[in-house]
Amino acid sequence: MQKIVKHFKHLMLTSVLALAGQSQASELHPLDDIRKAATDFAAKKMVTHNQNSTIETGRLDPRLRLNKCQQPLTVTPLSQRINSGNMTVIVKCETSKPWTVYIPIKVKTYITIAVANRPLSRHTPISATDITFEKREISRLSSSYFESADNLVGRSPKRSVIKGSVISPRDLTIKKVINKGSRISIVAETGGITVRMPGLALADAGKGDQIQVQNLSSKRKLLATVMAPGIVKVAM
Repeated sequence: MQKIVKHFKHLMLTSVLALAGQSQASELHPLDDIRKAATDFAAKKMVTHNQNSTIETGRLDPRLRLNKCQQPLTVTPLSQRINSGNMTVIVKCETSKPWTVYIPIKVKTYITIAVANRPLSRHTPISATDITFEKREISRLSSSYFESADNLVGRSPKRSVIKGSVISPRDLTIKKVINKGSRISIVAETGGITVRMPGLALADAGKGDQIQVQNLSSKRKLLATVMAPGIVKVAM
């Protein structure tokens, strides 16, 4: 009889511990939910203009134990360079039991851009047959590029360009419409609204070139496309 009572007590204790474990597990925040919040944030912030992109979100340590957040998670970038290829986002639970997680994200963006169809000689104007368009991952590129032949054909390379190379504005002579150090107007469009900001050109550039500019209000440096003399456009 004593053995039966001991066995019954053991079963009761085991059941209580199991239920406690289930209750504790149910109060933890799912790690997949945290990764999804980071991925969704990156997807919304990425520039999407006729391009294909993939997002690789870093995995969280499966041993991580975080309290179930009782309100929507907040996500912010660690850096403002959203489309730089590699980024880190901060996922926070802002409740009475707060926690913060840093998640690395790799963004791979593919755009069809101009490459040399054959070796290009310096000081020889480029013709339409000298170029072809291929899909490349732009996060791997160290310089800007051309998405159309409009501002490329007729310009001459400053140096020889090998076959298969991405053609960059910095490789070519410039038909300048903007001078380095000149005041410019930075145009941004979002949600059907156009915003203009005063800026400073950080390089000489021709129409259609991509150029580094500085927003004089925020002092931030931005990559912009030259639209006309004194006017550049940034993606939002």
